[in-house]
Amino acid sequence: MIVFEDYDKGALTPYLIERITERARQEGIPCAVDPKKRNFLHYKGVDLFKPNLKELREGLKVDVSAKDPDQVRSAVLILEKALGNATSLLTLSEHGVYIHRSHEEHFLPAHHRSIADVSGAGDTVIAVAALLLAQGADARTLAAWANLAGGLVCEQVGVVPVDKELFRRECEVLEAGA
Repeated sequence: MIVFEDYDKGALTPYLIERITERARQEGIPCAVDPKKRNFLHYKGVDLFKPNLKELREGLKVDVSAKDPDQVRSAVLILEKALGNATSLLTLSEHGVYIHRSHEEHFLPAHHRSIADVSGAGDTVIAVAALLLAQGADARTLAAWANLAGGLVCEQVGVVPVDKELFRRECEVLEAGA
């Protein structure tokens, strides 16, 4: 699995992105992207593209309301037409996540949390989503577990790792309720 996450520092150029993704396809290595504004539309044909709502708005230059499922769906379809990516996972802050893969889509609500700090939430979401993608998880599970992990790290101050035992227990509860 290759995860692209540049934080707009410029280390990833369009040329480098194209060469890496091309080589990954040749080798059968999946690619996941947590984009920023720079190079937003240069990640052609990746397996997973995970912007947050602000990044989607800026990258596509569209106005999208997280509260309007039709607007979210339409923007993601525009994104997928431009990129040709296989899966889109859009984080919607307190509104949860939206995932689209082929003919499957899910809007999943955020988990009620006592938010202390959102630092690292996006990093956690892409890490868990990439791991699940590499393991062949279905779209709903990928989105639900990544969303859960992102919420868990928001309950602590600073950038923190996911507590694996708490995550395991909460995934079990989540799956029992599904």
